[in-house]
Amino acid sequence: MTAGRFARQLDLSGAIVEKGRLGGDCTWIGGIPRKTLLRAAKSAHTIRDAARFGVIAPEPAIDFKSVMGRVNSVVQKIFEAELSDALGSEGIEVAQDEARFVSPQAVAVDGREISARRFLLCTGAGPVIPPIDGLSEVDYLT
Repeated sequence: MTAGRFARQLDLSGAIVEKGRLGGDCTWIGGIPRKTLLRAAKSAHTIRDAARFGVIAPEPAIDFKSVMGRVNSVVQKIFEAELSDALGSEGIEVAQDEARFVSPQAVAVDGREISARRFLLCTGAGPVIPPIDGLSEVDYLT
């Protein structure tokens, strides 16, 4: 999406083809959720460290369900800014389907071809579960 928006700033056309959920890893499982969780952790740390500044506060109670509710609401807000309609209004074509190269200058997607001089492939990522003894016996988050 950043590349598509950058192309538009250069007055070039752009298209985004997404096989899965629009928004990519950063929106759904990477940067946005991570930064939101870190903000909650920093808030708890600030409260715990307040006595150092002469502010006496009780130990913060962490409501993980509420924290994750906040994470999900932030993710949803970011996602809505990246919906097809929002990107379309910026002049970026969006196709939610699988694409395949049919030539060095064209991809087939959604029953049609998109031609370009250049393509940027963003393949995404996924979590790797490290081989830690006993990890499979506990509830963990990725």
